[in-house]
Amino acid sequence: MKVITKFLTLMVMVAALATITSCKPKEVDNRPTFTVGMECAYAPFNWTENEKSDTNYPIDRTSFYAEGYDVQMAKKIADALDYRLVIKAIEWDGLIPALQAGQIDAIIAGMSDTEERRANVDFTAAYYRSTHVLVMDKNSKFVNGTTLNDFEGANVVGQIETLYDSLIDQLTGVNHLTPLADVPTIITSIKSKRADITILEEPVAKGVIETNPDLTYIKLTSGFNVSEEDVCVAIAVKKGSSDLQSKINEVLGNISETERNELMNQAIARNAE
Repeated sequence: MKVITKFLTLMVMVAALATITSCKPKEVDNRPTFTVGMECAYAPFNWTENEKSDTNYPIDRTSFYAEGYDVQMAKKIADALDYRLVIKAIEWDGLIPALQAGQIDAIIAGMSDTEERRANVDFTAAYYRSTHVLVMDKNSKFVNGTTLNDFEGANVVGQIETLYDSLIDQLTGVNHLTPLADVPTIITSIKSKRADITILEEPVAKGVIETNPDLTYIKLTSGFNVSEEDVCVAIAVKKGSSDLQSKINEVLGNISETERNELMNQAIARNAE
């Protein structure tokens, strides 16, 4: 009986310990949150993955993960400021309204700092500089074009409410198709022959080509008429958020151009895996 009693006593103690352990409250992260909005559909700046990795980050209120150059920059900023990062997936045309409504603290989504957008949001310094190229089928009859005048008759599609779409009007004699919601939809349009060409930033084009070897991109020798702001992407914050804007600028000032380019090259490579 003593053996049985000791055994029962031991089991009760183990059960009690298990209960105490399971009821132990989880550690609470009391750091300020840094909630970032991005499409999660704009590789290599940002895209969505199904499984956790060493470099991606959970998308808020989903079972998916955000990956890409923008994600790495968001992580660097949050870490430097000792903020708890939250990433929300938001469609492109909903990003600025979400920022204005206070649903997010910043947009890190490959967004150009344009005068039109500056009327609604404030921007940090640029965090990446790029050029614009034309993406098309490898066998396209327009593949040897080198100037804005070499694409007459082409059906060209851009992304809604982006510089990509507005640049189409600089191409002489093309058919400017109704803009589409995101890059994956645009690429599908080209692959299905509904469109001949789209305009993208070179890193995005590289990412597209890595995963769609039947496509290619060309740089124009006599290219688009763009301002410096058109080839730079910056982080948008809510109007009047000068404190956050200054803090982000300070972090960006400590990230060299070499490191930025390496982060982009790594993002392009991971997107192709």
